Amino acid sequence: MTYLNDQSESLLFQLQHLGGLPIWEGTAAYGHADEATVRALLEAAACFAEDRLLPLAATGDRQGCTLAAGAVCLPEGSRAVYSEWVGLGFPGVGLPMDIGGLGLPLAVQCAVQELCDGANLALGMLFINLRCAALALLQSASEEQKARWLPGLLAGTLASTIVISEPQAGSDVGRIRTLATPSSDGSYLLQGTKIWISYGDHDATAEILHLVLARTPGAEAGSRGLSLFAVPKLRDGTGNGTRVARLEHKMGLHASPTCVLEFDEARGELIGTLGKGLQALFVMMNAMRLAVAVQGAATANAATLQAWRYAAERPQGGSSQQPAVAIVQHADVRRMLLEMTAESELARSLALRIAGLFDQAVLLQSSSPAEASLHQQLAEFILPIAKTCNAETAFTVANTGIQVMGGYGYTSDYPMERLARDIRVAAIYEGTSGIQALDLQRRKLVGDGGRCFKELLRRIDATMAVGQTPFVTAWSEIRGLLLQRAEHLLSLPKEELSQADGGAYPLLQLFGQGLHCWNGHELLLAASTTGQQRRLVTALKLLATFLPSRARLWAVRATQSITLD
Repeated sequence: MTYLNDQSESLLFQLQHLGGLPIWEGTAAYGHADEATVRALLEAAACFAEDRLLPLAATGDRQGCTLAAGAVCLPEGSRAVYSEWVGLGFPGVGLPMDIGGLGLPLAVQCAVQELCDGANLALGMLFINLRCAALALLQSASEEQKARWLPGLLAGTLASTIVISEPQAGSDVGRIRTLATPSSDGSYLLQGTKIWISYGDHDATAEILHLVLARTPGAEAGSRGLSLFAVPKLRDGTGNGTRVARLEHKMGLHASPTCVLEFDEARGELIGTLGKGLQALFVMMNAMRLAVAVQGAATANAATLQAWRYAAERPQGGSSQQPAVAIVQHADVRRMLLEMTAESELARSLALRIAGLFDQAVLLQSSSPAEASLHQQLAEFILPIAKTCNAETAFTVANTGIQVMGGYGYTSDYPMERLARDIRVAAIYEGTSGIQALDLQRRKLVGDGGRCFKELLRRIDATMAVGQTPFVTAWSEIRGLLLQRAEHLLSLPKEELSQADGGAYPLLQLFGQGLHCWNGHELLLAASTTGQQRRLVTALKLLATFLPSRARLWAVRATQSITLD
């Protein structure tokens, strides 16, 4: 698999034509993100992914993580590769320049993440935690706290976690019981058990900063009583009341430790305001969900490249009187490969589209706050769609890749089965697909009276008015289906909205088909005009033909009322 030649070039192509690269040049915020700089960064990330991350993926999967004497050890080689990643400056790619980051657009950060995750999803999760924690501290921590912790996160000497779930409180965060009791010195003593904590302990860094949701004594019940606390693993060089009780044994991501963490009077500090823990985590939750969308794009594209390479080299079939032909010449195999290509490229587009909208919000903040806010809202509207669709698409694409490879795809001789195992959890963590669907339907669509939805339609319509591709015809039908369902939901009395919850997931999928039209149209026009990406052109044209039939099915399912007898 040649990341340097395939992945980085495809990412640069999408950044040029969909991700916002032409917009950045000459701006005060991102003027330094010119094409030459972005290309050099992507090539460096691709080289690192291919040379260092990719070889570690298979061995890390086989070895897994170990827990001994309360400490977690990562698979052999993980610490060295992490140190190299830090030494190359990757932690600061998407963080502001005024704290020592590179200040590059979020779309570039996503492209770099995709290259790393496509090579080694398990270790890439450590990278994501670090960046998202920095964003949360930037928004809500005091200046003194920022000065104390941000340099370590940027230098990679300090790792971080996001500590939310408990045995009785997964996505239902209002049932969190972990208690943070005020101490006389202004700190808090935390007591409770947390589960599903990715990289809750490891040996890549000596210190880990746990960002923990907990409630204080007498706090309001439910989510409004939650606050955010920073709890270091160590205090004065020794333990700080945190203990790894167990490592989870999982279907995939064996090289990423998922821990049960126990807090026994662990001393921490309040981040932000009491009772505003979810608000303090909001920027980090957005970043994490976008990161999951990127994980999906990374896995789908890695699986697609692996499948094409295998199909071109695997001889099988043809006349018995002649040498066997490569299976890529068989029509059914080409069908699968082209479908994988279209799905994986559109997954990439979804993630970059959101990142581009967030980037434009930054660029417009000083000149047009209202426009900046609109771009932010559009990005947040699409976010649950991208998180869900990309997570599920990646698993489907990897599963198709196994089919392309036949029996070999089912073995550990090739990475395809690991890709499928590793990405399966992406549709679960950071909010399951059902939760994302409810967020889209209740909050993003109905919650603001359909204003953001109508703006999204307007923008897609404007794009479709330029040029002609098969996606224009597909969009015409899908648009009508979306409008019909949205108008119905917006007309419902508030007390009847819960009855429509059973259609939220199909509605999210219907939105996904519409966004594929938007992104596919722009990609197809760019690829056809430049004469590049000939395989992409063929794949997108094929996909466009069956998007309407997919959409009709989801539209029917969105109207069905789900009840239990």
